[in-house]
Amino acid sequence: MNLLAFRALAIILLSAPLRGQDPAAPISPTGPNTLPADTPPPLVANPARDLYDFATLHYNSAIAEKDAATKKQSFQSAAKTFDRFLRKFPKDPKAIDAWFFLAQSYRQLGEVQGSRACFETIAKNWKTGKYVEASALYLAKDDFTAKKWNSAAKWFQIVANTTNNKQIKHEALYRRVLCYQKTGDKSSQLLALKTVIETPGSPYLESARLTLARLYQNTHSHRQAHDLYVLLAESKKEDIRAEATFQAALTAEKMKAPLLTKKWFRKVLAEPKLKDSHGQTQLALMNLEYKTRDWAAVIRTYKVGNFTLEKESELQKLIMAAKSYEKLGKEKEVITLYQKITKLNPNAVSSFDAAYRLVVDSHTKKAKDFTKNAENFLSNYSIDHQEDPKIHSIYLLLAEHYYAEKQHQKALTHYQALDITKIEKANHFGVRYHIAKTLLALKSDRGSLTAIDTFIKEYPDTPQATQLRLDRAELLQTMDRPDKALDDYRAILKTTQDPELKRVLLLRLASSAKEAKNWDLFANYQKQILSLPKLDKKTKASANFWLGWNEYRLKQNLKAEPYLRTARDLDPRIYSAKVGPLLIRSAYQNENKGVLEKEINLLKKHSPETKIPSSIPRWLGASLAQDGKNQRAYKFLHDGLKDLKNPAPPLIWKLYTQTSLKTKHYKSALHGANVILELQQNRYRRAEALHLKAQALLNLKRFNDARQAASDAVKLRPQGDLSLKLRFIAGDIDIAEGKPADAIKHYAIIESLYAKTPAEKKEALSKVISTLKAINTPEARETLKQYQQQ
Repeated sequence: MNLLAFRALAIILLSAPLRGQDPAAPISPTGPNTLPADTPPPLVANPARDLYDFATLHYNSAIAEKDAATKKQSFQSAAKTFDRFLRKFPKDPKAIDAWFFLAQSYRQLGEVQGSRACFETIAKNWKTGKYVEASALYLAKDDFTAKKWNSAAKWFQIVANTTNNKQIKHEALYRRVLCYQKTGDKSSQLLALKTVIETPGSPYLESARLTLARLYQNTHSHRQAHDLYVLLAESKKEDIRAEATFQAALTAEKMKAPLLTKKWFRKVLAEPKLKDSHGQTQLALMNLEYKTRDWAAVIRTYKVGNFTLEKESELQKLIMAAKSYEKLGKEKEVITLYQKITKLNPNAVSSFDAAYRLVVDSHTKKAKDFTKNAENFLSNYSIDHQEDPKIHSIYLLLAEHYYAEKQHQKALTHYQALDITKIEKANHFGVRYHIAKTLLALKSDRGSLTAIDTFIKEYPDTPQATQLRLDRAELLQTMDRPDKALDDYRAILKTTQDPELKRVLLLRLASSAKEAKNWDLFANYQKQILSLPKLDKKTKASANFWLGWNEYRLKQNLKAEPYLRTARDLDPRIYSAKVGPLLIRSAYQNENKGVLEKEINLLKKHSPETKIPSSIPRWLGASLAQDGKNQRAYKFLHDGLKDLKNPAPPLIWKLYTQTSLKTKHYKSALHGANVILELQQNRYRRAEALHLKAQALLNLKRFNDARQAASDAVKLRPQGDLSLKLRFIAGDIDIAEGKPADAIKHYAIIESLYAKTPAEKKEALSKVISTLKAINTPEARETLKQYQQQ
């Protein structure tokens, strides 16, 4: 260990203190308190200084003494006196001095632990000064020698913090690095190195940078290491510059920065100090350029020099150069290099190996004659070299080629000839998968099932295993083994995260449950379908429909309706005709007229050809008519009465006829009245129907027919309100026909004879007055006055 700085400081500090050293400053001779020049200063008692000076006297005697025994006795006296001084005056300004020389005395007496305790007291209780620096340096030296690295590092830091000597500071900071390097504490070592680097003027700057770069490199922080190596590559020291240049190339390679790596490898080739690594550097650089297909650069690097390499490395270099020349179309150079390769390894491009290389090359180039070359190769060499992996590599290339071309029988022949243990394990996955797919394509049921089972056992968690499970399920379906197929569907469903695949599987499972009429399971699958993300409208509509249908089946109409409406909203073209009748029936069963009307209207709008039971619109129309909503009632009654196979009762026809009259559909009213007459045998009901018929005929201006209908009704002698209405209508017909003089006869008789109640009297009187006004003859006017008075 080189501790020149430590020795220099120790020589200074080991010098014995003089008696009365560092006394208090004297009173200034020019100050206001000065004494006359010829007056001696007064004596002042100072027991602390006296005791300190006494200890110093012993210490100086020990230093000067030549006799070993006397020297030891003097150091013992000095130690006892310094110790007594510190116990009596622990806060005296000279305490730090006393601690230091007490430590030195112990050290001279061989009491190292006592000495260290004193030094530690100084280093822990004082922050500045030469004694703190020297104490920390003694402690650091001890611990460094004793390989107590963490402790030494701590004291070196205190030395660096307290010293004014730049050389000592730089050395202390660098020693900390060495300590942490010994402990393997990379984090502390990193910080210590950065401190050295950041300290201006450090003679250890480059050493610290180099160590830090290696540390970064060992922790795979290649970018940080590279940046430091780049700085060190400018060093004036050949060894540092050479190593930094080489490591800059390696770290650039680790950073996967091809351009940077090439740059530094080229610098390595230009560095004389690195001549021993020029061969490997040339090979690495050629390899990089070869990977990036920079054929010209490969050749330039190859031409840099012919460096000594191991046989295989030399062969690799020659092959890259040959193939690069080949890419550049320089056939002559290619031939020359193959000759070198042949000399280096006679079997490389001849016979079996050569043929193999040519086949592989033709496969790589996708040459048209690849299959011919490969089949010839197998014909020539497969028997003699049956155990050679190259044979099975060609089987694999051919099998994969035929598989890609969908020549499945040829592919299967080569897959079966292939010994899978003779090819790279990375290819096993593809081979197993393609064998299964090939057998499926060839419709080899048993073979397919065996191959699929083998693949799934070896690669159960792969996407391809999922695909083969699907294929197997389809195959099992065709083999009339649906239960096994469903097992596969369910197994895939549990493991797959693919939403689209989940959708397909759930649809298939739902279809199976539907066929089995397992409606609960069927509904459960529909709910799972709806939970899938980004579901297309068609599938979402279907799932909603079937869930609604199932609830409807269970007579849970209120639960069914939201599903059914959602299905129709999503795809009205498909589901209007399916959903409408169900919602209509539900509303009809619940006697919800508002919903029923709305649903019937929607069905007519989106699917007018869809039939619904005639009883439903009849009921709705009748209900609306009874509520006085004639306009809305008419269309439902009209539609509901078209079904001739399902006759309606007379009451419905009566409501229809009345509604037709009120909505001015007089032909419909006439039809309705005639149907009632066909259905009714009751005299009063017939009279009622004839009255309705008369109203329809009147509005159709068929006056004679209207009179006849009214007359036929009167003949039936209905009682009550109907009798009065029939007499009124006779007058109404005359008025409509423009015969008020005839009409007045009817109204006058009604007013005088038939009107009994005040309301009837009032209605009859009103008609008489309005008719007399219409006649407007002198006689009529005179009669009018009488009625008006009345």
